[in-house]
Amino acid sequence: MVYALADKMPDGALRGMFKDQLRHRLKKIRPLRRMTAERLFCLPFESLLCNEPARPRPLGSIPRGSVDPMWTLVLEHLDDAEAARQVDASGEYLMDDPCPLSVHRQLFASFARAVEEIHSRLATDRSLPKALAQRHPDLPDVIQEVHALYQMRDAIMTARRQIMASEQLIGIGDQYVQSVIALGREAASRKGDQRWLKLFFLVLLMDSDLSDHTAPLIEALAENNGSRGGSSVASDLCEALVSKEGEILKAGFAMPLETAGDLDDAAEKVRAAIESLGVLRVAAPHLTRQVGQRIEKVEERIHDFLGDRFAKAAEDSVGSFVSSPGGCLPTAEEITVLTRTVLAIAKVHNAVKQQFEVPGELKALAAETISGVAGRLERIASDRAAAGNREKQATLSVAVQVARSLEPISSEEAVLGMLEDCAVRLGFAQSADPAQFLLKIIHAMNANHE
Repeated sequence: MVYALADKMPDGALRGMFKDQLRHRLKKIRPLRRMTAERLFCLPFESLLCNEPARPRPLGSIPRGSVDPMWTLVLEHLDDAEAARQVDASGEYLMDDPCPLSVHRQLFASFARAVEEIHSRLATDRSLPKALAQRHPDLPDVIQEVHALYQMRDAIMTARRQIMASEQLIGIGDQYVQSVIALGREAASRKGDQRWLKLFFLVLLMDSDLSDHTAPLIEALAENNGSRGGSSVASDLCEALVSKEGEILKAGFAMPLETAGDLDDAAEKVRAAIESLGVLRVAAPHLTRQVGQRIEKVEERIHDFLGDRFAKAAEDSVGSFVSSPGGCLPTAEEITVLTRTVLAIAKVHNAVKQQFEVPGELKALAAETISGVAGRLERIASDRAAAGNREKQATLSVAVQVARSLEPISSEEAVLGMLEDCAVRLGFAQSADPAQFLLKIIHAMNANHE
């Protein structure tokens, strides 16, 4: 609903700013979007769209600001403008699927002819590049890349289907990698331009649905060096992927970290980025030195973010739970917030330790969270030591929920010790056998519902 309302905002600049602020969430939510001809036109290169890139513009970085002037230009050369208007007037929604529907095949052919005509004019009309650059500085170069992608569209779609099927069909194994490489070389060979080959793989590697297949594709390209320039292609693709992760993280680092949900979103971005960088590190020894340096730079930014903004926000979230005065029981909402905060801490902690040193602030935060929560449970239990049996049972039930929320950053023994201490303070019998003790806790909890 929010996305649909944003589409109706009359001020284009304001609409763009609004969507930039929402984009990191929209990518995760992936809402249904109203089907428009412009959106269909962008499908072949949707994964390459980005905010304004660094200068000089890297290959395959298509600024979102260039899309509207490019679409206006395409409409001027479209031989099936009526079909485009019918799509815009349909009021239908586009499912989140990068494969266009068969009924739009003719429209895509019309798009390809329009782009081909514009591309031909760029080669013959010397005044056109300057005129297009006035609409957007990158528009002439972007049209060159969009033309290449439209020329290779069928091969890219075939490669995507092969990759998606590789996990579902028995017996393919790693053969799909060589098949995809062959498709890319065949699609790009007609022009003899290595940029086409890079764009072919870049649009696949940037596809979020194919992210699990990044490693074998990059490794295969790196191994196929020599006369065909495989190592150079792989190096350039890795640099583009690192830049993409940096852009995603930049948006994530700018997010407000005011709620446990914000912390979890930021943690998910960091985890995904670290995993992607880990994949690229595997291929880095085969590639140029700059790739390793770019990876290290992004990892430094992650380290600084986790040790500063993330750690402080998570500390504030935990602090609101442990600093509650007196021995009042935490509400279900408080427990939920604590659980999500702990999960966010655990998510980044586990991801970081696989690749580089965990920030000291993050280590200290985990220990302080465990001790702080234990302190609150101790106060609650002590406050209810003289209460009736039913109230004690209710208290123990809540204590179990709270203690178990710490499991992602604690050990089973620590959680069990915390519960045992709480139970003893409430007056329940202590047992030297942990299994028997847990049975008593379960009995105490169930007794409240008999």
